Amino acid sequence: MSRKLIERSVIDIMNRLRGDGFQAYLVGGCVRDILLGKKPKDFDIVTDARPRQIKRLFRRCFLIGRRFRLAHVYISRDRFVEVATFRAAVDPDRAEEAGFAANNVYGTIEEDAQRRDFSVNALYFNGADASILDYSGGLKDMKKKVLRSIGDPAQRYREDPVRMIRAARFCAQLGFDLSRPDHRAAVACASLIREANAHRMLEELYKILRCAAASGTIQNLHDFKILPYWLPELSHEKYLHTLLPRLAALDSRRSRGEEVPNAVLLAVLLYDLLDEALGERRGFQDSFSMLHQRYSELATRLRIPRREWDSVCDLAARQPSLARIPDPRKGKGFEKRFLHNAHFPNALLFFELQVEATGRYREELNYWKERASRVPHDGGGHQRENVIHGQGGGRRP
Repeated sequence: MSRKLIERSVIDIMNRLRGDGFQAYLVGGCVRDILLGKKPKDFDIVTDARPRQIKRLFRRCFLIGRRFRLAHVYISRDRFVEVATFRAAVDPDRAEEAGFAANNVYGTIEEDAQRRDFSVNALYFNGADASILDYSGGLKDMKKKVLRSIGDPAQRYREDPVRMIRAARFCAQLGFDLSRPDHRAAVACASLIREANAHRMLEELYKILRCAAASGTIQNLHDFKILPYWLPELSHEKYLHTLLPRLAALDSRRSRGEEVPNAVLLAVLLYDLLDEALGERRGFQDSFSMLHQRYSELATRLRIPRREWDSVCDLAARQPSLARIPDPRKGKGFEKRFLHNAHFPNALLFFELQVEATGRYREELNYWKERASRVPHDGGGHQRENVIHGQGGGRRP
């Protein structure tokens, strides 16, 4: 395994741990990605050192978590490497009977491997001799391009239903197939996704939308029969027909490393619902208020923050205006306010994604992009805001 894709500071942390007599291995997605020739987004280290022992070795180290203590060792001002102690493969019920949480039981590297989710995520890189330790057949599965749970998949999905979401995303990102036992288990356990923690599910939703494989992930969730239990509003074929091309346009942006605001990500996912609700409605304020109220239950269920939901409804309500060129004899005042609004950049970015997905409204897009290029910006590079914002208040052209 090539060390070229491993940051020097990460190797230094491993060397420091070994120099003090501890074991230290890279583990998880970073090892998997390096073996696939991809640059890892982050690095995870496991060791037999206990959390407080890790903290004593590194000046900029902070311990987090209650059920399982983790060490964050900072390698720059805002970047850290997660260093965890080997977890024991212990039965949770027996651990609780003994008076402690299963996640806080420390074990060996062999036991730690059995606690991982999928075999390709349970590969350990030993920096001392550049060897790979494989306790679960991950290398074989990687060659076969198969994603396989460690242990009984139905049991693992019942333990943590979010693993099914991760399985759908990993398969799409890596170009892997889910193993047959895993596929059967995912379909059988699909309804359990309703029991997953809503805040974790929102995190997973953002990961899907940012992973540059959102289209494939949503298709997998549909194939695994999970989508009707998580996002039932989107599970109908008529929505998937327009949603998947829009997600593919987003994936293209993300694969080039472009950042996309959360409100635009959510709008890409939910716009078919919002557009259907808009119908022939044209007034912005009425459209915004109607969308905000009609889908408030959905936003609450998905735990979307109020400010993000305001932005989603705002940019959706602006789409009809972007889809037409204003009458030059009547629209100068409106156009000026529209272009200077703080929500206009997000609305235009989403409109551009729509054009890329459908091929429609190219002339209108060029018109608004040309007009936007003339708008003065503040010192931070943002368009100046000269209207009042807030739910139901102020003028929002």
